[in-house]
Amino acid sequence: IRSVRFDGKRGYIVTFKKTDPLFVFDLADPRAPKTMGELKIPGFSTYIHMLDDKHLLTIGYDANDHGDFAYFDSVILQIFDVSDPSALALEHKLSLGTRGSSSEALSNHLAFNFFQGKLALPMSICEGGGDGRYGTDLTFSGLIVYSVSAADGFSELGRVKANTPDPSNARSLCSNWWENAKSEVKRSIFMDDYVYSIAPNIMRVQRLSAMGNDVSSVPLTP
Repeated sequence: IRSVRFDGKRGYIVTFKKTDPLFVFDLADPRAPKTMGELKIPGFSTYIHMLDDKHLLTIGYDANDHGDFAYFDSVILQIFDVSDPSALALEHKLSLGTRGSSSEALSNHLAFNFFQGKLALPMSICEGGGDGRYGTDLTFSGLIVYSVSAADGFSELGRVKANTPDPSNARSLCSNWWENAKSEVKRSIFMDDYVYSIAPNIMRVQRLSAMGNDVSSVPLTP
């Protein structure tokens, strides 16, 4: 079992060996749960969030199937339609980077910041990997902000860059095993028209309406 979300009398569970079975259970009688539906797709979700009462918003990894096993691959954001449990559907999917790309939100739900239709996601994006090979080209490290809706999927609003890492740190950020996912940015906050990007050494603030330039930054080193 890789992720679970309870919503009223329903339970959503994702398991993983080679593909991503998303199961929906009827939990009205806790002593006799019933399977309402399942959907099998490549990869797996490590965190499930209720987008609304009919849709799930998830983060996880894509997978490259090799018969008896599968390699985990790029980071993926997905939106599932669960309005009819007998006919579950993947509505939207966004892939980020290649194998080695990572996010604090993959292993810590406190880093997954979804508020009023906006998602702030810490990311380390690594390119050049795949089929079991880790990417070694760190093309972005920081916070990415998306507008998210069941109708339109994911629309990027902008990015807040973290400090440019030295080469040794870049290699470290591109070699994460999926269970030990991490990124330079650890947390974020939405406040009015601002987004705060928080890393261990610095906090950066940008306007959501004009992303790309810091309104302010605060060093957090001793």
